[in-house]
Amino acid sequence: MAPDKREIIIASALKLFEELGYHNTKISHIVKEAGIAQGTFYLYFKSKEDVFRIVIEQCLEEILVALSPEPLAASGLSEREQHYQVIRASLVIYYHNKPILRILKRNGAASPEIEDIATQFYSKICSVLMDLIRPFIPHYSEEELEAHVYATIGMVEMAAYQWFISKGHGLEKLDMLTQVLMEINMECGGPDGGDAP
Repeated sequence: MAPDKREIIIASALKLFEELGYHNTKISHIVKEAGIAQGTFYLYFKSKEDVFRIVIEQCLEEILVALSPEPLAASGLSEREQHYQVIRASLVIYYHNKPILRILKRNGAASPEIEDIATQFYSKICSVLMDLIRPFIPHYSEEELEAHVYATIGMVEMAAYQWFISKGHGLEKLDMLTQVLMEINMECGGPDGGDAP
């Protein structure tokens, strides 16, 4: 079965956002890449921001499912093993969504439209992670917990960007990268690590 036009538009837009940059991509570029008429674009999307928002929401949904506390809590894994699985799952998702990671890094705060999307994206991830790790570091205030989570998100995302995009590595060293990030996080007072500040 051939992909539907909506998916073709999304794939074309994502390719162009990555190649040309979000701001340099015009709807006329997207429809040309997709091989459709411009009017067809507007049957599915209101704007290029609308396309980007949907792509980001799909990626966010993947992340939220992977980081959902319920399956991890029911897994019988230790706190350390759960934390390892969270970091590893995040890296895999970033790997499979390299275009989004690249677009966010290149354009994240460069426009009000993307800044709004990025802010919502990180806020939702932060909320899920706070719920997930709160039991591991009960000595943290809510403010300290939020700071810890944003620091962890930044660390994992930057490592993923450098490892998968800048250096062009694949998943062959995923466990090594996960272990390094775990050790850094543990040394900084994460789950099972460090004393209260």
